Amino acid sequence: MQTRILCVDDDAAVLRSLEAVLVSSGFAVDAVSSVREALESISRRKYDVLLADLNVGEPGDGFTVVSAMRRVQPDATTFILTGYPDFESAIRAIRAQVDDYFPKPLNVQDLLAAIRTSRKGKSSVSKMQSPVKLYEYLRRHSDDFCERWLQETLKDPEVAALPLTREERIDHVPKLLEELARTMELGVDVLSDGMTESARKHGRTRYEQGYTISQIVTESRVLQQVLSTSIQTDLLAIDLSALVPDTFRIGEFVEAALETSLHAYQAQVPRSLQTSVSMLYKSPHLGVGIADENRITDANDALLTMIQYTREQMLAGEIDWLKMTPVELRQRDINAMEQIREYGACVPFEKEFILPDGSRLPFLVGAVRLTAQPLQWSVYIVNLTEQRKLHEAETKVRDWESRYAIINRLAHEINNPLAALMFVVHLMGTHPDLSGDSRELAVSAEEMLKRIAAVVAQVLEESRVATCGGADCASGATPD
Repeated sequence: MQTRILCVDDDAAVLRSLEAVLVSSGFAVDAVSSVREALESISRRKYDVLLADLNVGEPGDGFTVVSAMRRVQPDATTFILTGYPDFESAIRAIRAQVDDYFPKPLNVQDLLAAIRTSRKGKSSVSKMQSPVKLYEYLRRHSDDFCERWLQETLKDPEVAALPLTREERIDHVPKLLEELARTMELGVDVLSDGMTESARKHGRTRYEQGYTISQIVTESRVLQQVLSTSIQTDLLAIDLSALVPDTFRIGEFVEAALETSLHAYQAQVPRSLQTSVSMLYKSPHLGVGIADENRITDANDALLTMIQYTREQMLAGEIDWLKMTPVELRQRDINAMEQIREYGACVPFEKEFILPDGSRLPFLVGAVRLTAQPLQWSVYIVNLTEQRKLHEAETKVRDWESRYAIINRLAHEINNPLAALMFVVHLMGTHPDLSGDSRELAVSAEEMLKRIAAVVAQVLEESRVATCGGADCASGATPD
């Protein structure tokens, strides 16, 4: 029986040449250029093989076609074609959804061999299990998600030190996951009344348990990480047809629940303001102190650690904040002091302190007036070193993304025409009426195209390495 193949590609040259090669190799071929045509073909006719471009018009279209084929014709072999070389690392995580993939310009003989091998009874990994919608996947693995989330949050020593039971720590996470699955199944985008109240209760409970706001935010971030990592590593079990919008919906839902919890948490603060101030003073991340015109007269351990002074030095009056400030930045202090005298507080501002070892560190400083005569004020400082590093890294990433997008586009525009040329030359070389001399020329032309493809691949790879500084761009690593 003749093998019937469905080819899907929005590049007309690639589609025509690929169809001609396949027909000349003895296959029955239907060639279409859009997702709509592909879906109509799948519903009308039985196919043995699907060859789909990764991006048929829009990103992700190729997997939409693959997903449809898997549901309607689960026995068909599915192949993905892509002109984007950076997709090769991502495909390793998604490859279970298809039988194989071929980067363009592809080797014609390899493709034909893969098709013929697939029709000789080769088992396809994509037939091992039927994929389920993402909401059903969340329901099935809810207990596992809760346990993994718990283990990740307990890596925070301060959270682990809280005297709570396992049930108290997990709190409303199971209900949140079930509500998330329900909203995805129904296609709604807002929290239900029950989930809203559960999120509020969660915020109030976390306040009573001694959690900080940053720890609650971290809990939410860890939950999203657990879910996204599980989805990425278990794509074989998930229906890809709505994966992208459903994944965005997960983030939006968890963020909405977090906002509701934080509002409820903050509503508890006025009831125990003294306790809250005490918690701030004990915080290992926020420097809190009291100062006069020149010196810091009292400080928590966090502030002393940040500026590298001891409590004994502070009690001896040795911490002169004015002398610690670089000369070029003292005008900022003058402006802040004027605001404190006139308004009782200053707008938070960035400055640097010269530490005892001579190094300089950046800080965000805010202050409120305690007494006017003599002038005393309470200062709050945050070390900005990590934020500065993060900002620099983000700037590098944005620069890399811009340059790498140009390289990627260039690769796509070169590889697609090369693929079409390879198909045409191969077709000419296998034509039965071709003379011996002409056949030799066709073979030579095909070899030259392969050399061109190899050179293009090498140039693009060298450009990628130069852009990424040797890092794995496709995996999301930042360049040096």
